[in-house]
Amino acid sequence: MRSRNGFTLVETLIVVVLLGLIVLIGFPKISSAMSQSDLRSARTTLVNLAATARAAAVQTNRRTWIKFDGNTAYVLARPRTDGVGGAAGADTVGAIQDLADQYKVAVTSGLDSIQFDPRGFGTDLGGSNSIVVSRDGHSSTIVIDGMGRVSK
Repeated sequence: MRSRNGFTLVETLIVVVLLGLIVLIGFPKISSAMSQSDLRSARTTLVNLAATARAAAVQTNRRTWIKFDGNTAYVLARPRTDGVGGAAGADTVGAIQDLADQYKVAVTSGLDSIQFDPRGFGTDLGGSNSIVVSRDGHSSTIVIDGMGRVSK
């Protein structure tokens, strides 16, 4: 009687085929979950930018803006604290967020910027502004109303 060590080629191929089928069945769900996670992260980043803009407006007694430049968003405050650039000069508050690079999402806003006055109220919104982030057929909306409140 021969001693048998290891697996035969047929047994190994069966295991590889079964693993391949399991991966094919699970991949769409994993991909969808990752897209949803990236949407939540991008939405949280935008909500944090709104909170940063409101806080900077109140703390520094200056007007602040959340600026949207394609899929990039950042907070500006005017006038500059060092006076360079005159009335057109602005300080960038916090980091510039490239949401397409970080989370692979597309950002769509009805306005190119959202302004907060030194009291922390949103101005020039005409009621409210919607910001939509989307990826792979999924989307999520953030609404900033005239008082500067954020709702998801």
